[in-house]
Parts: sequence; C-alpha cells; structure tokens
Amino acid sequence: MYDTIIVGAGIAGLAAAYRLIDRHILVLESEGIPGGRTESRQLGDYMYNVGAQVIMGNTCPIARLADELGVNRKLIAKSKVPIYFNKRLYSAKTQPGLLFKLPISVADKIRFATIALKMRRRFGGLLGQEFNPSDQRVKQLDACTAEMFLGSLSVDLQNLWNTISTIADGETIDVTTPYHPIMIMLHFLEEEYAVEGGTHQLTLELARRLDDRITLNANVNSVTQSQDHVEVTVAGPQGPIVHKAKHCILATPGPVVRAIVRDLPAWKADVLDQIEYASQTSAAVLLSKPSRHYLPEGVWRVPISAHSACAVTDPTFHYPQAHRQDSGQGMLRIYTGDLESRRLQSLSREQAIAEVTADLDDLFPGVQEDVIDADIRHWPLANAKWRPGHTALYPSLQAPPERLHYCGDYTSAGYMNGSLTSAYRVVEEIINVL
Repeated sequence: MYDTIIVGAGIAGLAAAYRLIDRHILVLESEGIPGGRTESRQLGDYMYNVGAQVIMGNTCPIARLADELGVNRKLIAKSKVPIYFNKRLYSAKTQPGLLFKLPISVADKIRFATIALKMRRRFGGLLGQEFNPSDQRVKQLDACTAEMFLGSLSVDLQNLWNTISTIADGETIDVTTPYHPIMIMLHFLEEEYAVEGGTHQLTLELARRLDDRITLNANVNSVTQSQDHVEVTVAGPQGPIVHKAKHCILATPGPVVRAIVRDLPAWKADVLDQIEYASQTSAAVLLSKPSRHYLPEGVWRVPISAHSACAVTDPTFHYPQAHRQDSGQGMLRIYTGDLESRRLQSLSREQAIAEVTADLDDLFPGVQEDVIDADIRHWPLANAKWRPGHTALYPSLQAPPERLHYCGDYTSAGYMNGSLTSAYRVVEEIINVL
C-alpha cells in the first residue's frame, strides 16, 4: 500500500513526486523516458528542445526549481526583435523599431503600437504574479475571443496577431482567448532563459533523484477508488498488475484522465469532457552551415506570418562561440500550430519532414541543399485550448473527488510554470489529508 501513486512523469508528475519524496510513492509513466513535453534530442553537435523551450523570467516557479536542482540555465542574449512578414524577414533592436520597418500602413502601425501599450499597462503586471483565475484582469482576458477583444483589424494586423496567437495557443484569434497571445507578446520583450543541455535536464534531474520510485513503460489501464484506497491497474506481460495507494495524483492530459479513471462523478466527467487540446509539431534540421547564415546576428526566435510554420528558432544560439566555430554546423527548429500539425501527422515521417523542409526553404531559399539530418516530433496533446470561459472551469478541474488529485497544464495557466504550480497544489492537498 503506497501513500501516493503518481500517474504521469512529465514536469507536473515528477515535481509532485519530488515534493513527496520522503513518503512511500510510485510514479508510473507510459513512455520509455521521463519528462513528457520537456523532451530534448541531439542532432550532430547540438541539442534541440522537442517541446518546452524556455524558462520565462528569472524568478518564475520553473526558474526557482532549476536553481534548487542545480540545473544550469543561461540568459538568451537576444538583441533583435524579428518577424517574418510578407515573404521577408524583418528585425530591429526594439519593438517600435520593428514596427517602423514593417510594410504596413501608418494607421496600422499606430493601431498596433496603441494596443501594445495599453496591454503592457493593463496586463504587464500578470507576468510577475502567480496565476490567479479570479483576478479581474484574467477574467477580462477569458471573457471573449482575442478577435473580439482586439476589435476591427486590417488584414495585415490580423496576420500579425494570428502569428502571435498561433505561437501561443496553436490557434488563430477568432477562436482562442487573448490571455496567452498577450502573455507571449509581453514575454517576447522580457528575459528568457535556456536550460543548458536542453529543457529535458530539468526532468531528468528530478527523475535521477526519484530513482527507483519511477516505473517506465507502464501503461495504466484503469484507476478506481474504494472507500479507503485507490487501485491503479497496469498492463503487464503476464496480465494486469494492480497497485494500491491511499491517494493517486493524475498528472496526465485531461483526455487521458477521462479514459483511465473509472466511476468519475458526473460533475467531474462533464468538466473533463469540455477540455480540448491543440496539437503541435516540432521539427529540426541540422545544417552544413552555421545558423547565422540564415538568421541575423542577435536573432533567436522568429515568428512566421501567414505560413505553414508559426515560428523558427536557432538551437545553437546558446552555445559558446568556440563550439559553433569548431562545429561549422547550424540548426533550425521549426514548430507549427494545431491545424498544420494535424495535417503533418496524417503523413509518413519522411513525407512530413520533406514538407517541413520545403516550407523552410520557402522562408530561406537554398536551405534544403544544406540539410545534413532532420528530426520531427508530433504532440497531439500539446496545449489545452483556451476558449472563452476556460478559466471558469478551474475550480471543478482542480477539485479532488475523494482520493484522486488532478494536476497538469489543463488545470492551471498552461506551459511549464502552470504545470509546476498545479503539482505544488496537489501536494498541499495530500499533505493536508495525510
């Protein structure tokens, strides 16, 4: 009889287990490696982040956890604000400078600058605060779609905001709320940190400390609770294996929870049925030329407007100059929004890589000739979709019926910080009971 069984070894599940490390716990993970969407992979002389890329801010929860674990993080010394717009890459030292360069009307430049200034004044304080769904500013951003919030826009401004929105939520402004697009736009101008060796180092270090408390390749078939314990059934080579615990933390995406938990109360099942996920595809190409051959000096991330890709980043950006010179290689990481990701998933791996590379060649002519190697990863359950009224679901999503506790990005603000704070919340629930 365990004190707690944790289903899922992403950042939420591992962080919850780490905070309960002195208790009799078991972590069950269906994949062959821990970490979930913090996965990082190597191509040639460089690592690239397949999922989560950065730590947003110097004092956020993820930054504090990295420092506690002794995981090194490095300031991304970006010195240019770029965007790929109307078939050309533009960059400047400041956002106003970039806006001045863009081939849009003076009226659109004034409109965008006015909106950005109002957003910074009204919502900038949310960046340094713990997410609170009852905050009036959050409620305002949760009440309507981003399109309704922004008002009437020209075609050019719609393209700009759809670019930001697709990076943030995988979807365009006509369906998603303005919360994440605004937060992402503000974060673009703030300090961002890269984990040395890839974001995966965070979860690998948590897994190292948990050691044999983690069981990998453990496919959970069902979770049921009785009056005094929870039973978690795992598929085994000789038949089902049943683990028992006083409590169970479900640190998996909402649809997975809905599929494995038996006899959910009607109110819980109903709220879980309302959670939809946006898909994301992440790809990387290893190049025979340094990344600077394609991206200007000081550019790390490029939002892509009106294209199959929604952004391109340079994974070599954080590496020392000597390493890049000795390697002679470069790398570009491409990621897509929901609809494009779903289309790519319908193709074979080779076809999907070919299409991503062709799209990249359209952005940077000639890049196909320099590709040495390529990789691709699809995330069908990348981010919970934020539709109007989403945060009103949180009390029911978070509430623990009996001995089951729910955490993960869909129960909080999303991304790594949201996942981490949700883990801390369920730990408090369990400690208060035990």
